Amino acid sequence: MPVIKITVSKDLRSLKRDFHQMIDEMFRLPHSHLMSGMAWMPAMDIYEDNKFIYVVADIAGVDADSLELAIEGQFLRLAGTRRPPVATQSKRFFQMEVEYGPFERVIRIPLAVRQEEIEACLENGLLLVRLGKDHQQKVTIKVG
Repeated sequence: MPVIKITVSKDLRSLKRDFHQMIDEMFRLPHSHLMSGMAWMPAMDIYEDNKFIYVVADIAGVDADSLELAIEGQFLRLAGTRRPPVATQSKRFFQMEVEYGPFERVIRIPLAVRQEEIEACLENGLLLVRLGKDHQQKVTIKVG
């Protein structure tokens, strides 16, 4: 009887990683893309330096006029629509990987921010949001 060698460990690790990422995205925040029925969700980075929190969103092909950006409590909400560059109804596609349509992404801002120090710019398909940290928000509680 012939022996067939099957290697699945790499595929199982990849499947496990994808599954955990899906579960993390689904339960991380309210308004996640899976719960809101949105077509796609842009990738985002969040980082900080001494003065600011930075949020970078990959929204290539999204017009600045279609963007909605708002601070809601301790959450930053980004919504908009990416439209195809050409009418797609009469086109015959050989491959289609770019996602179009409405999107919404809500992320938790890890620190308090100063409302008067919020800036956003869109350049080369990347949205950069700079949020000034509010160092005065720290509250000391005396135990007595």
